[in-house]
Amino acid sequence: MSTEHANNTAVTVEYLLKNIPAVNEDASCIKVLELFHSDKKLYALPVVNDKDRPVGIIVRQNLTEFFSKPYVKELKGKKPISTLMDEKPIIVDRNTSIDDIARIILDAGIEHMVSGFIVTREKKYFGMANGYDLLKEITHRRQKHLFGLAHFDQLTGLPNRTLLLDRLSQGISVANRTERAISLLFIDLDGFKYVNDSYGHAIGDSLLKEVATRLLSCLREGDTAARMGGDEFVVILLESNIERAVSVANRILNILRSHYELGKKDISCISASIGIAEHPDHADDVNALLTAADKAMYQAKNSGKDQISIYTPPD
Repeated sequence: MSTEHANNTAVTVEYLLKNIPAVNEDASCIKVLELFHSDKKLYALPVVNDKDRPVGIIVRQNLTEFFSKPYVKELKGKKPISTLMDEKPIIVDRNTSIDDIARIILDAGIEHMVSGFIVTREKKYFGMANGYDLLKEITHRRQKHLFGLAHFDQLTGLPNRTLLLDRLSQGISVANRTERAISLLFIDLDGFKYVNDSYGHAIGDSLLKEVATRLLSCLREGDTAARMGGDEFVVILLESNIERAVSVANRILNILRSHYELGKKDISCISASIGIAEHPDHADDVNALLTAADKAMYQAKNSGKDQISIYTPPD
């Protein structure tokens, strides 16, 4: 059974956390400078008080540039780092979401992309996060979101026509190499228009989502259920044959004709017409296989609905 996950909106800043050591606000500037010199990967250090609560941040570039001037090291080196730190760093709790911290940084200023931000747990220092890592995460999440929009039906979460065609094409390629058959089920709901017209689109949408859930429950790992649009669905059965396809189709018929409890509505007028086609016996390529299964589905519908029809090649 194939299930997909498009995007996780619950990711927090803790996902980006790096274990950066904090320095006490009374530490000398020279000591902090030495820490930067000893670890070239440190881009900034959090500054905490005696209660381990963040009070500021010191950025490598700012500190090193300041001490590159003549006599500054002798004059300022023993001063506490609190005299040079940025007293207004971005400080957030570890449960802050990625989306929220992105908005905070945009509002506070893009310079915080360089310095990063401090993360706390129960108001005490917990770690730091890099602004560039945040940018990479946002970009990755956006790419996943765009992929989801392009390849998954936004109502049911099933693969859409685009992803279905891609998976079917890959499946046929594998089947040709392994000499295994692929079965395709083209499913059209009977009675959906009546439900949609009688109870409204909200109930109709809920029904389609329940249909998707029921379809997935009939499949095994590696099979695909997709929504073509409207009340049409397609199922790809890998390494299958007509006998298995008929068995799965009968299971789908039985589960789809069972009544639906949608809110206060009890709907029992739904069934399905299912057409079955097989590669390579009925078609050689993606479009031909879809067309064959579609024709078989219409044969089932024209023969009285709520039944299965296997594609019959023309003489």
